[in-house]
Parts: sequence; C-alpha cells; structure tokens
Amino acid sequence: MGLVEWLRASDYRHRVVTAILYLNAPDWDGGGELRVFADNNGGGDGEHSDINPNVGKLILFDSSRVEHQVLASHSDDRYALTCWINGDLADAP
Repeated sequence: MGLVEWLRASDYRHRVVTAILYLNAPDWDGGGELRVFADNNGGGDGEHSDINPNVGKLILFDSSRVEHQVLASHSDDRYALTCWINGDLADAP
C-alpha cells in the first residue's frame, strides 16, 4: 500500500465536506477543471465528470466518499477559494 492509499484508508484528513468557490472569468478557458469520478475509482478509467472553474460556481461534495482530482491549468492565473469541513459523519445526528 502506497502513501496515498494509506492516507485514504486511514481517513487521516477527516475531511467530511469540501466547498470550492471558483473566482475565474465567466468565459474561463484555461483548464484546471475539477474531475469527479462516479465509481470512486480515482486512478482508473471509470466514468467521470469534469467541472469548469467558472466565476461564481460553488461546488460542495462529501470528501470522504467522492474521489476527485484537479486537472492541469493552461493559464498562469487560476483562482479558487477552497474550504474543508472536518469531522466525523458518524457523529452527525
């Protein structure tokens, strides 16, 4: 088991929710999309969706269950505000 797999298996980060607010231009064409995998198989050839980082777009997802990655940006300036909410879903009412 590699480091990344160990971190995921151990739930080291305890991130429950990720919130991303994109601050790029409305017609952003510089790459840097958020890739979200449908089958939670981040490294595989599974089904996925790419989300463009256009201004005002707010993305919320369960960090502990949704496998994701940020694709390479083709521009020098890509802006996003990211917030991680930590905790344990098992403690939620």
